[in-house]
Amino acid sequence: MSTPKKRFGANLSMPLAPAPTPDQLMFPEALTVLPAEAAPTEKNVDPDAWVPFGSYVHRSTYLQLKQAEFWEPGFEIREFVEAALQQALAQMPAAQKELPTNILEKLRKTNRKLG
Repeated sequence: MSTPKKRFGANLSMPLAPAPTPDQLMFPEALTVLPAEAAPTEKNVDPDAWVPFGSYVHRSTYLQLKQAEFWEPGFEIREFVEAALQQALAQMPAAQKELPTNILEKLRKTNRKLG
């Protein structure tokens, strides 16, 4: 008498996790979910916390970044990009002008990076 074949995964009781977003694939720390009691609120949001941010650069620029990372002791791409962005934004008056309250609130509600 033959034993019926078990269906693969039939005994798994945990539901499947949702597929990761492109940001989560690029920045694995984005997979971390805060417990509800530690979810950021306007009171406890650190304005200088690192948030995942994706953009595009030319291949030659990317290669130069990787070369610097390899050859330059202590070089970190995200520190370098942050410094370069801050320097460029400091020269843009529009970047220093605060958003209107309604736009800022909408952005905070729709963008988890801002809490």
